[in-house]
Amino acid sequence: MGTIITEATRFLECAGNDVFVESIYPEGVGEALIGQFGLDQGRFSINLHIYTEPAKKIPKWGVWGTNYNVVVLKFIGDGLKIIKVENWDCFGKAELLCSRDGDRYCISQRGPTWEFEVLFGILVFQGAETYVDEEARG
Repeated sequence: MGTIITEATRFLECAGNDVFVESIYPEGVGEALIGQFGLDQGRFSINLHIYTEPAKKIPKWGVWGTNYNVVVLKFIGDGLKIIKVENWDCFGKAELLCSRDGDRYCISQRGPTWEFEVLFGILVFQGAETYVDEEARG
C-alpha cells in the first residue's frame, strides 16, 4: 500500500478540535508514542503518549518533571478506512503527522524500521492520564 498523500493538517483538527486538547497543546503535541491501538467493528481506539510539557497547568496532574513527564491522550475514532502497520514491536517516539483527504483524516508516524498510518472519519477525545517515564527523565 502506498503512502496516503493529503494536505497537511494540525493535529488538533484531526482530533476534532477538542477544546481541552487545544488548551494544553495549542502548538501541537510534538513527539508522541502510539501506546495502544485497538479495533472494534469499524471503530478504533488510540492512546497517544505525549512527551511535550502541556502549555496549561492541570492541578490534579501535579508538577511536570516531578509528578509526571508524559501525558496520555485517549481517543475513539470512527469511519475507519485504511490501517497500515509495519513492525509494531519496533515502534518508538516520533513526530505525529496529520493530514486530510477530503472528508477523511490521516494520522501517521514513521521510524527507521517501522510505520503506522490510519485513515478515518472522526476522532473524539475520551480523556487523559499522566505518568512518569524514568527513561524520558534522562
